[in-house]
This record gives sequence, structure tokens and C-alpha cells, in this order.
Amino acid sequence: MLISPYICYLIAEGIELSGIVSILTNGIFLNYYGTPNVQASTRKVTKGAVETIAYITESMVFLFLGIGVFAIDHPYQEMGWGSIMIAGLNLNLARALNIWVVTALVNRTRTVGTKINGKQQFVMWVAGLRGAMAYALALDASKENMAGRIMLVITLLYALFTILIVSSILYPVMTACQVTGSASDDSEHAELVETVRRSEETKNCTWKLKRAL
Repeated sequence: MLISPYICYLIAEGIELSGIVSILTNGIFLNYYGTPNVQASTRKVTKGAVETIAYITESMVFLFLGIGVFAIDHPYQEMGWGSIMIAGLNLNLARALNIWVVTALVNRTRTVGTKINGKQQFVMWVAGLRGAMAYALALDASKENMAGRIMLVITLLYALFTILIVSSILYPVMTACQVTGSASDDSEHAELVETVRRSEETKNCTWKLKRAL
């Protein structure tokens, strides 16, 4: 399981596709199909190893984010503040549309108590803006042409903004939206709501049956 993502990365790079996206896709498939076929003890060791590697590599990525702003020669003069502001607006709008469309589709298959409400969607929009994956993709694109270098600059500035500014206000936003409870509390609440709903439906069916008789 530890070597599989690296093999996918090599194959994707060999056929000139995105190795980063291939690693992400491989992780999703491993979670669904690989993890259930592994013993509990092996799963525990593998999980700890993956979390350790992920923590180290994530720290390195964020370190590169900070260094990349000053260490890399960026085309600041060719850009201007207008392009940065428009790019930031487009990124936030695209994320809002993405969350709204995906949650609308997911809510169609959920019960009343487990649907993702508007406050949760807002927190998802605010919280998921850091760009470690985007930075890696932009860094790869910057090797091609000027457009890739501009993309890298915008990614760096946007990632730093979300890390330094958005992260500092994230907890107050979550508290204001009342989404700071644990996952167990949310599941218990959803289960209670679903139980009450089914009880009401049973009462209504019983009352209609008695009325019909």
C-alpha cells in the first residue's frame, strides 16, 4: 500500500499525465478496496506510517510555500494587482459553485437529519482554501511558459493568504455557524432526528389505518 502511490506516480509521469492527480486517485481507490482487505494490526501500522509521512511532507510543502514567494523569480511586473484580485475572486466563486452543486447532489441521497445545511456549506467554503496540492500543480506548470509562472505566483499568494488570514478566523466562523461539535455528536443527533421522523410517520400511518377501518 505504501509503494502503490509511487508506482502510479511513475506511470503517470511516464505517459506525461499528472502524477499528483494519479496519487490522489490511487489513495481514493486504496481507501475503498485496499484497506478492507488488510488485517487490523497491519492497517494500524500502515495508518500510522502514512500519517507520519503525510505530516512531514505537508510541513515541507508549506515551508516551500513560504520560501517560494521570495526565492523564485516571479513575473510580478507583468501581472499587476488587478489580475491577482480577479483570480482570487474567480477561485472563491468556483469553490462556492463546486460546494453548492456537490452538496445538492449528495443531499438527494441523504435523510433529513444528515443533510448538509447552509452553515456547513459555508464553513466548507471558508475552510478548504489552502493550496498544497494547487502549489504542487502550479509549480509543475511553471516550467512550461509564462502563463504557468503567473499561475504559480497567484497560487502562492492565495495559499499564503488562506493559511495566514483565513486559518486565524476559521474557529470563530465555525463557532458562529455552530459546526464545532464532534462527529459522534452530529451522528447521534442525526440518528435521533431520523428516529423521531420515522416515529411520526408510523403514527400517521396508524391513524390513517384506524380511520379507514
